[in-house]
Amino acid sequence: MTREQAKEYLSAFRAHGADEADPTLQQALELARSDSELGSWLAQQREFDKILIEKFASISPPEGLKETILESLNGTVRPIQSWRMGWFALAATVVLAALLLSHKVDLFRGSSQKFRSFRSDALAMVSVKPAPILDLETPSLGTTQAFIAAHDAPRLQQFPPKLQAMATAGCRVFVWRQHPASLTCFHLPSGKFLHAVVIRADAVGNPDLPSGPYSENGWHVMFQKKAGLLVMWATQAPMEEVKQFIET
Repeated sequence: MTREQAKEYLSAFRAHGADEADPTLQQALELARSDSELGSWLAQQREFDKILIEKFASISPPEGLKETILESLNGTVRPIQSWRMGWFALAATVVLAALLLSHKVDLFRGSSQKFRSFRSDALAMVSVKPAPILDLETPSLGTTQAFIAAHDAPRLQQFPPKLQAMATAGCRVFVWRQHPASLTCFHLPSGKFLHAVVIRADAVGNPDLPSGPYSENGWHVMFQKKAGLLVMWATQAPMEEVKQFIET
């Protein structure tokens, strides 16, 4: 089994021993134990999965959502078998919940599924409280970028001038769907973080980027393409404050 084949199998690996009986996954796990690069990749994947699980576990549907859906069905749907009704209500709940949690979907209707997934995953990563998990904590922007470069992850060759003089919280290198990426966190004067997530643009398909900043679930987000890279800026500070730092 090659390293790339192992990554494909391990990408579907479930925690808590759910796949212990699968011999193929066991072979991939054995390779990860003996291959330091593969082992490091697997550790990063599990940490990222843990963040997503914790984030999604914190999401609760609005109170009364089930009752609202069922009431809307009364009088509009003819009587059918109860088990069919259950599945229909469940499907309606899932669809409505997805719309409630993704009210900005129209902004990305022309974008690839990969880009939409990257946007959601990156936002979940920086939303961890009280702060995102970092590989290196330092106020020095130069130190963060040297760390990212040493780990062969994409980074901006030059940040906007006003950000270059600003203290950072640190940085992180991670792998998104087998593509290296980086996170650099800045301390804004308001006390909020400004996050810069960088990945190669071709890793997320052909994104149809929204023009300018937009707001989503309390976050202000803006995307830029620079020298073959996709940069996602995200913050909970007022966007007007942030614009002066990220606009060149």
